[in-house]
Amino acid sequence: MIATTKPPASRAAVLTAIIGMLVACILLFPALQAQTAGGGGSYFVPGDPKLGMHAFFDKGCARCHSVLGEGGRSAPDLARAPAGHLSSAELLAAMWNHAPSMWEKMRIEGVSPPKFTEGDMSNLFAFLYSVRSLDEPGDPGRGRRLLEDKHCLQCHRAGGTGGGTGPDLAKWAGYRNPVSWVQAMWNHAPAMQSRMSAQGVKWPQFEGNDVSDLIAYIRVLSPNASRPTYLRPADPQAGSKIFREKGCASCHAIGSSGGSGAPELRSRNLPRTLGQFAAAMWNHAPAMRASMQAQNIPRPQFTNKEMADLIAYLFAERYFEPSGNVARGARLFDDKGCASCHRAGGIGPPLAHASFSPSHMAAALWNHGPVMFQTMQQQQIAWPRFQPGEVVDLIEFLSSRAAPTRAMGGQR
Repeated sequence: MIATTKPPASRAAVLTAIIGMLVACILLFPALQAQTAGGGGSYFVPGDPKLGMHAFFDKGCARCHSVLGEGGRSAPDLARAPAGHLSSAELLAAMWNHAPSMWEKMRIEGVSPPKFTEGDMSNLFAFLYSVRSLDEPGDPGRGRRLLEDKHCLQCHRAGGTGGGTGPDLAKWAGYRNPVSWVQAMWNHAPAMQSRMSAQGVKWPQFEGNDVSDLIAYIRVLSPNASRPTYLRPADPQAGSKIFREKGCASCHAIGSSGGSGAPELRSRNLPRTLGQFAAAMWNHAPAMRASMQAQNIPRPQFTNKEMADLIAYLFAERYFEPSGNVARGARLFDDKGCASCHRAGGIGPPLAHASFSPSHMAAALWNHGPVMFQTMQQQQIAWPRFQPGEVVDLIEFLSSRAAPTRAMGGQR
């Protein structure tokens, strides 16, 4: 990230492009303002992805970094790198690990590192987490080939060819939000499964960018759909209620709450993007249907809004780590060298803040880190690196040493 008093020359064009890409994620993440249900998420980080998008430009991040291909090219695209799932704590860890190389580049270019308030960082985290849920732009040509390869055209028509027993897929071109595709694919899966079984057609499996490519092709069939389907902003709290009332919790757990007959849904192994989520639900639809029938559980149907709320709940849950371990955090505090400076009599402050949320620590990193890094270099102290899961333990330890009433972005 490089701060600059003047916005990049292409800022208006880049901002317009990213706003277009963000329609889906702003609907799903209008603001991470409500604590997740079921006790999940020990470290609450409020934030508004739209304000975070502006901070991304105002603080100069876009001068080096891009998002979904829009922005600078001298540093990684933050919507894609690193490749795995990142919670708020892991976003902090990634930022911490790479901060020295960013500061060194700024020093060489004579640019001062940007300053952040905790609110700025909360918004930036919400933006980065949201854009990482978006798929890369689909390939219409590949989507057309997938319709043939997956035998979709045996029942559906598309582009003037195909069968007539299923709906013409051009009618779905008005679905501007991927959530609508998830909802439609889920609701129609039982009827399609029965028809395919009768015809001896194997249930197709989707992976990678397949769903995004299919959507891209079908939108090409009717680029000016007269009745586009949009959604109101999603509500994660309503999604938590839907998760229970629709029977999802009978098989799936979120953290320690829910069933054990199916995968736990806050796992970092869950699909990262909306298109990948749609593919996973489709791929497992026959197995889920069989499990529900065996347990005499009615298979639920979803409206567009219900599916948006459900996905918002699941994606918001993944933003938060489970509670860390104080003992492990205490060991990390020593092993990473923090204690050598941040204990009584050390050259650094004693770290007795009442709130140690990832956004608070990230803001402190950017505001005070360059001086700390310079001091460590002078004393030949190596900059510590954090592995997955370590930051949340460190936060738990630091919070245990602070005031009894801790905050999760303000409230504990």
